[in-house]
Amino acid sequence: MIRSTLRRRFLTGIACAVAVIAAAGQAARAGTIQIVISQAGTGGDVIVNLGSGLEGPGTDMNHVTADVLALNSTLDALGYGFHFNALGAVANSPGVPGPAFLNLTGQVFRTTAGGDQTIQIDASQNDYATLAAAPGTLHNFITSNFAGNPAGASQTGTSYFNTSNALGDTVGAFSTLPLVQVPPGDSSAPDIGVPSTPFFSLTDRVVVTLGPDATGGSNPPFDQFTHHTEVAAVPEPVSIGLMGTALPIVIVGMIWNRRRRSASR
Repeated sequence: MIRSTLRRRFLTGIACAVAVIAAAGQAARAGTIQIVISQAGTGGDVIVNLGSGLEGPGTDMNHVTADVLALNSTLDALGYGFHFNALGAVANSPGVPGPAFLNLTGQVFRTTAGGDQTIQIDASQNDYATLAAAPGTLHNFITSNFAGNPAGASQTGTSYFNTSNALGDTVGAFSTLPLVQVPPGDSSAPDIGVPSTPFFSLTDRVVVTLGPDATGGSNPPFDQFTHHTEVAAVPEPVSIGLMGTALPIVIVGMIWNRRRRSASR
């Protein structure tokens, strides 16, 4: 009977372990990061991700680098007025303990004459789990570096947070930075609150406007940009309360030790 009981406990333990492993695998799943490029009046959006055929070496679930030769050829075929010297994005979904982040960086330049043109670059990732236990804050930061006759050039950056956990979803909470114009610089938006949720998606959106290339490609207007989106959990009230009670204890201890040293002299 004892042997039978031990056997049942052993089988139950295996079942529990399998359930825990399955749950852990579900919580640790990660989507595939993607970059979506768009320009009004062209033949359509261009997607760069794992398996797109436009990705460069090292691309994986949380990191994508564009093969700029293949990408620029595709942009030409669709009638875009821009090329890229570099383009990539990195994320930490589902992440490690600490803030969730999504970074987009690149260098884009004009290839056509005519008037000003605008290009939009979105990077998106999902399955972040940072806010499973507590709400948090959304932080938005961008940098710009214009050159090559950049008169009239501008850049904006928007960070999107969405509880739908869908790639590219821009319906939820968002933070938009002020217009960044020449000269080069950086800009950071005030943090905004976001709710607790088991999983969420982040999207970086950079919108760049550049004037025409009047140099035949020798010195076209370009913008070297970065966009950083970060979500960090807000400490729970209990933790804040413990911090508040710990401080008086430390102060009392310091006073007691000082009095003890004075009495022993």
